[in-house]
Amino acid sequence: MDVLADVLATTGFRGVLLAQLRSGGAGWGCALDRLDTAGFHLIAEGACWLRTDDAPPLQLVSGDVVLLPRGRPHQLAGTPEQQAVPYAELEAAHPPGRGGVVDLGGDGPTVRVVCGKFAYDGDVAGHPVLSALPEVIHVPGMSADPELQGVIRLLAAETAGGRPGARAVAARLTEVLFVQVVRAWLELPEAAEGRPSWLTALRDPRIGTALSLMHAEPRRPWTVESLAHTVAMSRPAFARRFKELVGQPPLAYLARLRIDLAARLLRDTDDLVGDIAQAVGYTSEFAFSRAFSREHGIAPGRYRRATARA
Repeated sequence: MDVLADVLATTGFRGVLLAQLRSGGAGWGCALDRLDTAGFHLIAEGACWLRTDDAPPLQLVSGDVVLLPRGRPHQLAGTPEQQAVPYAELEAAHPPGRGGVVDLGGDGPTVRVVCGKFAYDGDVAGHPVLSALPEVIHVPGMSADPELQGVIRLLAAETAGGRPGARAVAARLTEVLFVQVVRAWLELPEAAEGRPSWLTALRDPRIGTALSLMHAEPRRPWTVESLAHTVAMSRPAFARRFKELVGQPPLAYLARLRIDLAARLLRDTDDLVGDIAQAVGYTSEFAFSRAFSREHGIAPGRYRRATARA
C-alpha cells in the first residue's frame, strides 16, 4: 500500500490552477493573503523574489517551485524591495487573458509565474499531509531530481502553449508536482529534524511497513502486539518507536485512519452507515457513530447530508 497516495485519495486531494503572473520588468509586486488551503508557485521563466514575514527575501529562478502547505500570506516581487500590490487590485487593473495570464506589462526580461492551489475535503489544520509539512518548502529547479525537473518543464510548457485541454492537463500535473515536492522535502535533513509525523515515519522500514499494513487493511482488528509481530519487533519497542516517529500511539493513528476513510465513503458512496462502519473496522454502528461524532462533531448521517449540499 502506498500510504501517501492513499491519504491523498482519502481526503479528495486535487490540484487547481489559479492564474499566471507575467511581467516584462522588475517593477512589479504582488501580495497574496492567507489561503484556506495549500498554494504553490512555479517559476516558469525569469526570476523574482519571495517575501514572508519572518524570513529574508528568497530569490526564485526559472524551474524553482515554492509550496506553501498552509496557505501562508506572502509576496512575490521583481526585486527584494519592490512594493507589493494586493493580487485583487492587480487582477482588476490587468484582467486575465488567455490561459488566465495576468500580464503586468513592461519591456524588460520576461518573468512568468504559474500559481495554483490544492483543494481537499476538510480544513488545512487537520489535513494529514499538509499539517505535517513546514510553512514554506522551496525546491530549487537546478537541484531537483530528473523526474521533478520533467514535471516542471511539462507544466511550464502546458501553461504557455494554449493547446486544447492544456488547463486540464496542467491541473493534473499540479498533483504530480505536489507529490514530487513532498518526496524532495523528505530527502532533506531538516525533514527528519522536524516534529514527528507519519509522513517522515515512512522512511523507517519497520514503522513504514506498519503504516502500509494499516492503510491496506483498515478493517482488520489490529492490535499493537499483532502489528509489532508483523514487523518483527517486540511490543514495547514497536509502541515506543511508533510514537517517537509518528507522534501518536499506533491505535490512535488507526482510529483516525478509519474515521477519515469513513468520511470519504460517506461523501462518495450511497452505502448504508452500518455497512461503512463494518468496512472500516467497527463491530457496531453505534460505536462507529459515537467515534465519528467525537472526531467531526456531527453524526455520520448529518455529515453525509451536509457534504452533499456543499
